[in-house]
Amino acid sequence: IYVNVGYPWRSQFLTDPPRMPEQNNNVGSYRKEIVIPEGWKNKEVFAHFGSVALNIYLWVNGKYVGYSEDSKLEAEFNLTDYLKPGRNLIAFQVFRWCDGTYLEDQDFFRFSGVGRDCYLYARNKNYIQDIRVTPDLDTDYRDGSLDIELWLKGKGDVDLLLTDPHGDMVAQTTVSGSGRLSASLQVADPAKWSAETPHLYRLTATLRTNGRIQEVIPLRVGFRKVEIQGAQLLINGR
Repeated sequence: IYVNVGYPWRSQFLTDPPRMPEQNNNVGSYRKEIVIPEGWKNKEVFAHFGSVALNIYLWVNGKYVGYSEDSKLEAEFNLTDYLKPGRNLIAFQVFRWCDGTYLEDQDFFRFSGVGRDCYLYARNKNYIQDIRVTPDLDTDYRDGSLDIELWLKGKGDVDLLLTDPHGDMVAQTTVSGSGRLSASLQVADPAKWSAETPHLYRLTATLRTNGRIQEVIPLRVGFRKVEIQGAQLLINGR
């Protein structure tokens, strides 16, 4: 179905959010038997679904794991508590329409089912759940800063290293603890990011427990400031 104005069910159902039609709301059912690698013992195992339209109900070994809806964003589930040694059965259902269809009234072809890669991956018990990096510039738009928030599963030390495109160190710091952690890096006169000059730096987060590296996560970050002044949208003061 291709629709650029109106909803894809317009020929058979009167729009009535958040309700959706039951007739012709087709469902795809997927099942796959897997064997967890021996090397994943004592690790946390996640399922990644790159794109599923339009929603997904997930079960592992007959137990309900969770639900997600958004056809163009990835969904991830922690399967650790549902898996067992040896063979495991992963099953999920995908419906053609759901209440999220009302949020996707855009100009594109409407396909149903699995649209991008799906895979499993494992992480150590201690890991970085999320990283949020917020760049900023001073009032003269010259010097920059990075405010960094970390959400840590378990506890440990996180080394934060900022390098330029040539690999040279620009700034570094270390935060320690568990749960939510925060840090700030100050950079004198960094190369500014804009549409015309999209300069990017690399921020590397290295998690250590008892001095041993658990994981290394690289991020690309740019220094820019977005503001609205006098009804104008400004990037780096322009």
